[in-house]
Amino acid sequence: MNYDDIKENDVVYRCIGDDFDQGILSCGFMRKRTAERSQYDFKIGYYSCFLILQGSGRFISEDGTVIPMQAGDLVQRLPERLHSTEIEPNGEWIEFYMSVGYPVYHYLITLGIINSDKEVQATRVTSDFVFDFAALLNSLKGAEDERLPYLLMRAQELIIRLHDSVHYTERDHNDPKISKACQLIGGSNDIHYDMKETAAAVNMGYENFRKLFKATTGVSPQRYHIEHLMKQAKMMLLSGLPIKHVAASLGYGDIYSFTKQFTKSEGMPPGRYIRNRHS
Repeated sequence: MNYDDIKENDVVYRCIGDDFDQGILSCGFMRKRTAERSQYDFKIGYYSCFLILQGSGRFISEDGTVIPMQAGDLVQRLPERLHSTEIEPNGEWIEFYMSVGYPVYHYLITLGIINSDKEVQATRVTSDFVFDFAALLNSLKGAEDERLPYLLMRAQELIIRLHDSVHYTERDHNDPKISKACQLIGGSNDIHYDMKETAAAVNMGYENFRKLFKATTGVSPQRYHIEHLMKQAKMMLLSGLPIKHVAASLGYGDIYSFTKQFTKSEGMPPGRYIRNRHS
């Protein structure tokens, strides 16, 4: 995607239900050319995050801490937390943002996906993120209201992928092949994903790839994939999707095989997991 094609503001605001803070679903590309586009002492009642595609600036947290922002950073606007974002006025700033309601933020925190202690985090993202951003934006623009819950799932998936890319950066062992492999595996939501495809994508034989991946990350590629799928499963279950739908979305042929894997990974079946989290 050519950043020159991005308009000043190409955004969409939708809402599931009547309560904006609870049901907002919004995203878009924003180009900020001047210092007037900075935001000071800003506070919202929902969760929003943005990826800086170009430009730099400063994030000023509620306690006055100043954090530099630059291209590739994921910046979080946390609910009810005062903050400021100061844009470097050189005309280069471009961001893609996503906003979701407070309940989504709450269960992503519960799952340990969002780190509320770090409002600015470096990521290792690939160009496919930008195309996925654009696809979500275009889908959201023309979607009927009954499609919004499904698009919310896509937005949540992108938020999870962004936070996963932060984790890749934090545990980066200076091996670009393994970093790329983590991104490829983390981008697959299908239990039948073939790890040999990832090995081929990083120009390695499968056995050498498997050994290097485990030595670098501490887990096998297959285990890493399962952990990613179970994180997706928990997120979908807590959002209210039926177990049958979750199983099908992740490529499982039936509820039994999904339940068996979930129970093995999480120590309890999905039904009990839902009851425990909502009790």
